[in-house]
Amino acid sequence: MKKIYIMALVAVSILPFSSCSDFLDREPITKPEAGNFLTGAVQVENYINGLYMTLPSFTKFGLGVRSKEKNSDNIVAEKYDQRLHGQNNQFSGASEWQTGYQNLRKVNYFFHNYRVSKELETEDVLSLKGEAYFFRAYWHFDLLKKFGAIPVMDTFWDENATIAGLQIPAKSRNEVAKFILSDLDEAKRLLHSRSKYSGIRVNKEAAMVLAMNVALFEGTWEKYHANDDFAAPTNESSYFLGEVIKWGDELFGCGIDLYKVGQNPGDAFAALFNSKDLSGMDEVLLWRKYSNEQGVFHDVNGNLKAGIVDSEGAAGITQSLVDNYLYKDGTPINPNDSKFKSFKETFEKRDPRLLQTVMNDGAKFASSITATPMHLEEYSEEKKNKISPPKLAGDGNARSLTGYHIRLGIDTTFVSGNGETALPVIRYAEGLLAYAEAAEELGQWSPEIAGKTLKALRERVDVTYVTPVKDSYFTDFGYELTPVLQEIRRERRSELALQGFRLDDLLRWKADKLIVGKRGKGAYIYKGAEESLLFKSFSPDNRKRIKERLLLDDNGWADPMAGTLPSGYQFHTDRDYLLPIPPSELELNKTLKQNPKW
Repeated sequence: MKKIYIMALVAVSILPFSSCSDFLDREPITKPEAGNFLTGAVQVENYINGLYMTLPSFTKFGLGVRSKEKNSDNIVAEKYDQRLHGQNNQFSGASEWQTGYQNLRKVNYFFHNYRVSKELETEDVLSLKGEAYFFRAYWHFDLLKKFGAIPVMDTFWDENATIAGLQIPAKSRNEVAKFILSDLDEAKRLLHSRSKYSGIRVNKEAAMVLAMNVALFEGTWEKYHANDDFAAPTNESSYFLGEVIKWGDELFGCGIDLYKVGQNPGDAFAALFNSKDLSGMDEVLLWRKYSNEQGVFHDVNGNLKAGIVDSEGAAGITQSLVDNYLYKDGTPINPNDSKFKSFKETFEKRDPRLLQTVMNDGAKFASSITATPMHLEEYSEEKKNKISPPKLAGDGNARSLTGYHIRLGIDTTFVSGNGETALPVIRYAEGLLAYAEAAEELGQWSPEIAGKTLKALRERVDVTYVTPVKDSYFTDFGYELTPVLQEIRRERRSELALQGFRLDDLLRWKADKLIVGKRGKGAYIYKGAEESLLFKSFSPDNRKRIKERLLLDDNGWADPMAGTLPSGYQFHTDRDYLLPIPPSELELNKTLKQNPKW
């Protein structure tokens, strides 16, 4: 099979798509010619290559996944997430529903027209077929997370494209999850291992981690939503958590190691996000490649260089995320300690992942040729050229609301032009975190499990693993957590920050206490005459601008959305855990039932 940059966005759409509701008025689809459309390896490969377009990507404009977590408590943004504030309406799920079923239709078109004879079904062809099963699972999982009970699209629905034929009932959420796992089981059976294409194609290990994520999501959703309107008809939480363990035990046998390199313990973690080629990093199981030579690139480097956290407006990483990280000795911080009023001291002796995720003193926004490293010092005319504080006094979407910018993924060799840093899509660390959480939820936690999950992740970045004890300052979810679960949730937030996981975690954990009435805050600025070094780093004119534009709480910490969200987010706990099924789908398919309170 020839080498291609499959995970780069170089393919074009092969055929038009539609949601269920416009099956009856769309143009006819492309038909196989003389029954030989998908009869050989070349045709199969070309078709499957087109499916990669649907996976997460960086874009030519904006930050892509890096800024996605303004939909959670990790980023606060002027253009806040409407779902968090309870401002979704009955049409808010329309694009997500349409995208999911369009992509599923494309996969099922492949299965419907697959005609490779047994003698031509080489291991390579069968692995491509396994990729199709992976994509069908991936998009059903996307719809499950957003809508709960959904119709399973396991066939090519165009054969049923009449009003009567499209009366396809939704399956319960646990039936959907079991279907997804069955597709991933088939994918695992057919797929090549990661080593075959160095992670640039869907592979066996990536399918296993996706299966663990699916089982963990459903298992914890069914546990924490067992007594509300979002519950599954039968609580099979233990079954799904057991599936995490089953898949994980097999994953451990694949011999994957966490990537380690460099003298600085944070270098290995940073390299996962600021490198152009991830082929030699086995723990990145699936990744997307960018290449100027291939004409496929993004603007993430340019945005990060400018200090942008959200391309739609001013934003910043929250103090809550910063407070989540441990000290390097494995102990938690006391966020109320007055020393954290110092921006510099906030980062001292902390988990290196904090320093690689959030810009701090001495870190570069880009190449030293084009950007002064962040540096805080009391402003003076003599020193002004070497002082480079966070962009609290900036304008537009480059202005920080909190003092905390994104460092994750910054390419310190970048000067200007197009970005080529790679995007990890599925990582081994996700499997380790899923295994740890499922084990503790099932009461199976042990020193052995700790050693190959939390301990391994922490020691990779030179953070001491300490046997968990209760942290009275840990995030209050509104219900009791064991010390081990506290540490697992802490570790998950630290390891997966700014990678698109946080909202799904908050939803499956029924964590509305972290949303309702809350809004993201930022660094300490000043209270009365007690001005932070962060504030003093600005010129007198810029200090005046900050005072005029940045709201503070009663204790002097940045509270940028106090005017816009005076009562915090107004997430509807009886409604907003799921998106509404589009009215057009309910009109077409009378068997569907709308999600609670929509």
